[in-house]
Amino acid sequence: MRAVDGDAETRAKPTIVLVHGSGHTARVWGDVQEHLGHGSLAVDLPGRADRRADIADVRLADAATSLAADVRAATEGPVVLVGHSAGGIVLPALAARLGARVAHLVFVAGLCAPAGGRVVETVRPDAVPHLAELLAGFREQYRGCMLDPDPSIEGVRAVDAKTAAPLDSLNYMEQVVSWDGVPAGMPRTFVRCLRDRIQARELQAALIDNCGATDVVDLESGHTPAVAVPGELAAILDGIADRSPAPAAPAKIDE
Repeated sequence: MRAVDGDAETRAKPTIVLVHGSGHTARVWGDVQEHLGHGSLAVDLPGRADRRADIADVRLADAATSLAADVRAATEGPVVLVGHSAGGIVLPALAARLGARVAHLVFVAGLCAPAGGRVVETVRPDAVPHLAELLAGFREQYRGCMLDPDPSIEGVRAVDAKTAAPLDSLNYMEQVVSWDGVPAGMPRTFVRCLRDRIQARELQAALIDNCGATDVVDLESGHTPAVAVPGELAAILDGIADRSPAPAAPAKIDE
């Protein structure tokens, strides 16, 4: 988890909460945070750093609960939730836990499913049974494994990012997504990466529909703009936060 204060002009605006994708940790957002004018918080999904969990068997509800606790501990006021790739799958459950504090959802090449659906049904509808079998094997093979675990955590095995990425992706893509608790009118933006070799345009269109995006922003980047074009991505996120509501002023109490 990494928090960065915004500049004086934007400090009263929403905090930008950054959720990484598969095979990454909160550190992937470092360059983006350096470019942001708004305050930001990059959080770690369970199964890495000091968030102990089997990386191939993290429940979506548990991930959202863990992230919500981090957000509550480190921020006040409204937040803009940003999910990259598989991190997008967690956003609806995270938004439901944070309630009225959420001003906007941003899916950066974000995976997502409609209510009651699973992302695997959008990404690989031709291979759903095979991928379920593959994931079951992964969960057995990589039981007790974490990505970049904190040295203080005992009894875990470390896996590298290349190994962790498919474990993360399949684990979250196989789980049912709920939008319960997320207002239908909540603003949602999809950042479409125009040079993405993982998400073809047809798949991007389906994901945009799945998350109910009210706005689509195109970005000249591959699948991970936080690494490829952090300044450009930061400018998009700052612009979204600028258009989001500021915290309500505290009520004046007459003495």
